[in-house]
Amino acid sequence: MTFKKVGFVVKHHHPEAAELALQLALKVLESPARSVCFAEEVATESRELAAGMKRLTASALKKVKFVAKPRLVESCDLIVVLGGDGTFLSIARLMKGRSVPVLGINMGQLGFLTEIKKSEAFTTLAAILAGVGKGKSPIISRRALLEVTVTRKRKVVFQGPVVNDAVISKGAIARIIGIDIRINGQEVTRIRADGVIVGTPTGSTAYSLAAGGPILEPSLPALVITAICPHSLTQRPLVVADDSVIEMHLQHRPGHVLLTLDGQDAIDLKEGDVVTVRRFRKHFLQLICSPDRDYFSLLREKLKFGMRD
Repeated sequence: MTFKKVGFVVKHHHPEAAELALQLALKVLESPARSVCFAEEVATESRELAAGMKRLTASALKKVKFVAKPRLVESCDLIVVLGGDGTFLSIARLMKGRSVPVLGINMGQLGFLTEIKKSEAFTTLAAILAGVGKGKSPIISRRALLEVTVTRKRKVVFQGPVVNDAVISKGAIARIIGIDIRINGQEVTRIRADGVIVGTPTGSTAYSLAAGGPILEPSLPALVITAICPHSLTQRPLVVADDSVIEMHLQHRPGHVLLTLDGQDAIDLKEGDVVTVRRFRKHFLQLICSPDRDYFSLLREKLKFGMRD
């Protein structure tokens, strides 16, 4: 792969991330054939970046643009994210029309999606620009996305891609909600719980894991359904094939109920609404990973998986 236009997404109000983004952009601009784009929000939030722009030569400035975040996906062929998993998700969920390889540099704490450490940022980016897939250079992990559709009175009121999970949950009042689950048109169960999570293998280490769900290796062709605090001892997480069509029918809504997508966007649900979840078929998310770190080492590092006190 040849990357000629590199986009940068920076964590909100994070001076260190903005400064590192500027230094990485300068690395990209060392090549006359390359240009960079920043998400325009960082231009108004970061004094460090604004000051850095003033230090650039006139020729370098001509190759720097600030655009709306969705336009990064449209115009760039590589996107570098500096922040935590939330910052990563904010750009990954915009990839409705096309999939752009994403390099996540962890400026936060956990960082399953932003696995590259700050100390590895320059060497990793240099390897990518030299050519992904050559020798010990970074590799691209193809991750399945979800397509989530909300239907109300036979009318679609929302449809879009999701990286980690779609979550139906109750509001502030502690009342159990009732959700009928159907898979490929077949009745599965009625969940009476605080809510239910449908997640990808990538999302299995997110909210689903905290709710008692299993860890799924990212390449598995599977989806996981996990109830949140179910009012039943027999309600266990369910793993199904990723070509399944999962329908969640909201049957009992004693109070405020929300559909939350990747923990970022929320939709108010009404009784009788149907939330349909299936694999997003247009493309995969392209996550750039280090060749020196496998998924299981990430589990040990981030979650202390299998380790004793």
